[in-house]
Amino acid sequence: MRPKMALRSGVAGLILLSGVARGQHSNPPPMNPPSPSPPAQPAPAQQPAAQTGQTPAMQPAPAQDPNFKVEWPKVTEGPYVEKTQPKEWSLQVILDLASGGTIDPAVPSQNSLPFIFDSVTIVWPIVGLTGNSIPETNSTMSWLRFEGHDMISGPFAKETTPDDPHPVLIRRMATGELYPSDVMLGKWTYEKPGTRTRAIQLQVNIRSTSYRTVFDDANASKVGWPSGPWPEEAAACFQPQMFIDCGIDPVTFEMKMYDMRPIRQAVAAWTRSNPRALTPVKLAKYLMFKVVHEALIPGKADTSWGTPRAAFLGLNLLGAPLALQTRQVGVTDMGTVLVAVMREAGLPARLVWGYQGYNASEDGNRVIDWMPYQRLRCWVELCLYDEGKKTFNWVPMDYDRFRYTATAMMDLNMPWPYFGSISYAHDMIPVALQAFPPTTVMGYGYPAFWGWVMQPGVPTNLSQAVTISASRAQTSPATTKPNDSKLPPNK
Repeated sequence: MRPKMALRSGVAGLILLSGVARGQHSNPPPMNPPSPSPPAQPAPAQQPAAQTGQTPAMQPAPAQDPNFKVEWPKVTEGPYVEKTQPKEWSLQVILDLASGGTIDPAVPSQNSLPFIFDSVTIVWPIVGLTGNSIPETNSTMSWLRFEGHDMISGPFAKETTPDDPHPVLIRRMATGELYPSDVMLGKWTYEKPGTRTRAIQLQVNIRSTSYRTVFDDANASKVGWPSGPWPEEAAACFQPQMFIDCGIDPVTFEMKMYDMRPIRQAVAAWTRSNPRALTPVKLAKYLMFKVVHEALIPGKADTSWGTPRAAFLGLNLLGAPLALQTRQVGVTDMGTVLVAVMREAGLPARLVWGYQGYNASEDGNRVIDWMPYQRLRCWVELCLYDEGKKTFNWVPMDYDRFRYTATAMMDLNMPWPYFGSISYAHDMIPVALQAFPPTTVMGYGYPAFWGWVMQPGVPTNLSQAVTISASRAQTSPATTKPNDSKLPPNK
């Protein structure tokens, strides 16, 4: 039975990677998150296919040798995804945390107990290079506010101290490895004993350039499986990810690895236990069709919205194995299943949450109208590695729009709509690569991309809301103040 983590008017279930909530001033014992998967080491293409239930491209490194170190291939961005028609965007994220029933930091609830802490650290994901976007991390500006007062502000710095706090950008785990899916983490730490506040707000303004993508399907489809290790960016996609292969235990509220047998059985049946009979691009197309048009039926709400609908409260997802068994799922659930089956088949893939920059997007001879609650949406990216050329490309797959294409299997040797080439990708702005930060932090209610650590102890009650909006960068200065209306500027 999946965990029930309902968020209602200021009272939320607690999501933990590092402990169990016991009250405002309790200090939860540390608990370990799931261990990262070993780096993906594909077998040579001429070897026999793996037996049913095995993942062909996942051969663990020899953990018994403490001196073992993977020599990652040195790669550059490849020629298979062309970025055209650039658009510069300023993405604004506002995270509001309130200790009572109100979420507006300008109107703190007088009936709620304040947050009382000696230190607080908040983590928010920062997305690097994607198939359609290049970020300007050096231009990122942020503000951490307590009841409307700026406590930390400015761009990312190299270091932070209690006396001179700054935001910092963490690019790698303590082990030196990339974070899962090659995400980066922004971190804001404020330390002052006895701090009291009823409302905390984090605002992050991220500048990036998005591009329309043109995919060289004919040549990309010829790229075969590597005989050596994946590049580091691709191997990071096989690390444990929330709702893909791990989730919340409903009893202990710890992160727990899923039983992946439904995913393994589906991949074995669909590929006849031989996924490498197809090249990576053709296999990705095939699996997208199987998931979108045969395995699942969209119809479940999987994202929680506040009032107004622009206030995002979190993701209410089933987890990939249960979603595949349930069949009637949400659009985001469908993305978790697609990533899970691609990874099981040996393909490095990741789920991208992004924001649709405009209310409407041109798509060939028609216009797609995005409802406000549809503008925060998902797509999948395949990491295409050309071992001979030492290149890689993130190939965008808009499985959501692919749902509206023909329901019969198309020719794998021909270009597919919404696979690689996306005419409106220059309006797609990446926001996150996981539902929850892949580090030792905690969160409340439905996962909503962020996490935190508060000492001593953690609050038992909290309201959260995330407001995401975007504007063209040249019309929005980097120091834009909060969007008081809580509505996207384009509305």
